[in-house]
Amino acid sequence: MIAGRGWLLMVALATASGAAHAQEVPSAEAQARILDLLQQQSLYRDRVDWSKARAELAAARDPAQTRRLLDDVIQRSSGGHGRWISASQLRTESKRAPATQAAMGAAPLQTEDASTGPTARLGWINVGAYMDDQTQPQEVQYQARKQAAIALQARIQAQDDGNRCGWVVDLRGNSGGNMWPMLLGLGPLLGDAKGSDPVGMSLRADKQQPWAYRDGAIWSDGNGMLGSSNTRYTLRHPGAPVAVLFGPRTASSGEASVLAFRGRAASRSFGQPSAGYSTSNTPQRLPDGSLLLLTGSVMADRNGVGDGNRLQPDVIVAEGQDATTAAQAWLLAQPACKLP
Repeated sequence: MIAGRGWLLMVALATASGAAHAQEVPSAEAQARILDLLQQQSLYRDRVDWSKARAELAAARDPAQTRRLLDDVIQRSSGGHGRWISASQLRTESKRAPATQAAMGAAPLQTEDASTGPTARLGWINVGAYMDDQTQPQEVQYQARKQAAIALQARIQAQDDGNRCGWVVDLRGNSGGNMWPMLLGLGPLLGDAKGSDPVGMSLRADKQQPWAYRDGAIWSDGNGMLGSSNTRYTLRHPGAPVAVLFGPRTASSGEASVLAFRGRAASRSFGQPSAGYSTSNTPQRLPDGSLLLLTGSVMADRNGVGDGNRLQPDVIVAEGQDATTAAQAWLLAQPACKLP
């Protein structure tokens, strides 16, 4: 049974619409709820003097000062990852969601499948950001995630013609969103020939919450997060080598996808350090219809290695240079890709 609520949402960077809503503030009831949630659950709550923060907010002279103080508390207690989103901003951002959802199943953004030469034997999967439409009911959001994951696996299946000796997973433009359709869609590439469980985890103060891919579903700490009978595809060559591309625009859920390949046999990463938001946000709906993205855990790889900061690629490529060449050269040098 796949759970219908409790989605782990990751949004790393403020959207362009943020400036237009910069002077909005939560209702008094919502402000109180925000402070309670942050003080009790935020990852870096020890970085805030909560008595002082409450007193300063109570003494704020105008909405602009209230917003500055509130944003500062959220930023410090989340390590810069969490944020408050007003109800009107939610409606604005919801208009961007369908484009990111459709992109999960879109055709490649660049020439991923050269028709001639050695690289014709390499598959290429580009995975961008994925935004939920928070104005929709939970079931509608769930179905959209599922369809995006199905489409992503279909792209893998379409390229997996028996001649693919290795794969490139391009996460350089993945700025975040919801991680579950990304991980479910990439599921066929995440394991090795013997399968792998877990593929990553969230680290909380009191426990590890592993992420697993099995039986056509993604699980978190034993709870089904997203799955379908149409997401059970198995590669023709399970355990084929995978090169992962990432860089400074790779953030949040994009970083979760990078971590899911860390520790996988025959996997290597190329590019530049990531954005540094490798922590997990959970959306908390507030009484006035606004939303708090509450940062509550650190993301880690399948071996439990993670600190919430920038991810470093195995092979650093100089700024301005394309990591593709180095990734393809490494793949073609692997035993699976050496021609007889």
